[in-house]
Amino acid sequence: MNLGLLQLSDSALPISGYTHSWGLETAITSRTVHDPESLERWTRIWLRTSLGPFEGVVVAAACRSAESDSISELVELNRLVDASIAPPSIRTASREMGRQLLALGSTWHWSERRLGRLLQSNDWESEPWHHAVAFGLLGQFAGGDVHEVLASFLHQAVLGMIGAGVRAIPVGHTHGQQILAYLHEEIARLVPELIRRAPVSAGAGCPQYEILCDEQTRLYARMYRS
Repeated sequence: MNLGLLQLSDSALPISGYTHSWGLETAITSRTVHDPESLERWTRIWLRTSLGPFEGVVVAAACRSAESDSISELVELNRLVDASIAPPSIRTASREMGRQLLALGSTWHWSERRLGRLLQSNDWESEPWHHAVAFGLLGQFAGGDVHEVLASFLHQAVLGMIGAGVRAIPVGHTHGQQILAYLHEEIARLVPELIRRAPVSAGAGCPQYEILCDEQTRLYARMYRS
């Protein structure tokens, strides 16, 4: 069992993930999502059309680049993410979570040495590191292979989306865990597909999702930052 990867995937990590709904709050306000069934549908579509094809591909690529300690490849990946996230609130959230995850990783005995060498690079210091890149990097430092790291990333992201729904709709925690279990097969199917994709192909294919994310910032009252 890879305990480092389990730690990295823990939803309790203090990187502010729980303060974001990733557009879900707007969907709840518009009644697009309003019960366990619609929350499952929303999360499944988000996984297929946005999270997987974009951040999922980036995580796998970052994991491979970390294996060879290629700072230039990691920088290129990070800049791809920065240029590709359209909603400013989501871009800011991704940067903040990435920065905080790397700061946390610098305190873990299994990652501090390798991460410390990267942090000394001038290229490293000038980048606003995004969460997907940081997760792929630290997942490799934890000793996970690319399949394990990507599956862990998708799982923790889906759990975060469901957790936001549990609090904001609200739905029961039992329903939330049922939704997560239903999505395990979807995650397992996506992992080998996403791993085969080149970083240049990374990108979301759901404009409506980006619109909802942008509208989040203009809600009259909101619980989440994005």
